[in-house]
Amino acid sequence: MLNYFPNTSATHGMGDQFRPFAIQMVTKMGFQFSSMLIALLTIILAAGAVASELDSGLIQGIITRPIHRYQYILGKLVGLIILACLYASVLFFSILLIGYWFDLSTITSLTFTQTMKGWLLYLLLPSALVCLTLFGSVYFKTVSNGILVIFIYILGNVGGMVEMIGQYVNSNSIIGTGIFISLVSPFQTIYSTMERVMVPGSELAGTAMAGASLSGSGEPASVWMFVYIAIYMLAFVALAINKFSNKDIT
Repeated sequence: MLNYFPNTSATHGMGDQFRPFAIQMVTKMGFQFSSMLIALLTIILAAGAVASELDSGLIQGIITRPIHRYQYILGKLVGLIILACLYASVLFFSILLIGYWFDLSTITSLTFTQTMKGWLLYLLLPSALVCLTLFGSVYFKTVSNGILVIFIYILGNVGGMVEMIGQYVNSNSIIGTGIFISLVSPFQTIYSTMERVMVPGSELAGTAMAGASLSGSGEPASVWMFVYIAIYMLAFVALAINKFSNKDIT
């Protein structure tokens, strides 16, 4: 893409003038695709974490052991987060290695602080999804839970688009709708913040793509939004523990 696109009739051989834009676009596409991949993988891993054992009756053999029900949920939570974060780390650092291999300026110019901050934000996405999906696994069947969480995940991307459109047309009501959707599904907010850290707007690409990911995004997230995300995660874990503690599994 970096070699072909600058010399097409559409760009009239802009060459070096187009290259910064192309590099940022390729980098953003890599992070966007990988984050969607890890999100779907996380949902697949966690959708039946509890529901499948309830359906098969395996849960009865586990609960009879000397462990509390909350310990069972927390054990599932920690195991799934570790597994999802391992997969996410492999994808994240693979993108960086590929970027270094092809000498992409968006990757080679990253500082250690940027990389670590972006990595932690990248890990936050599957961690938050695990909390939501585990909650659903206590309440719903495996397939139903997977479909519902995928819908909620996609809804976050829609919220980013709605908020961006609201800013473009200067409509507070549309912006408010986008913010509300982002509160229900904050996953696009996490991704957009990670993208801003890893691919900050600069030069031609920064002007053309300022603040916008492939799925749309609004204003940068505040610290309070991440406080909300932490509460969002803890709330779903607490609800999962409460529901499972009172669940009849006989």
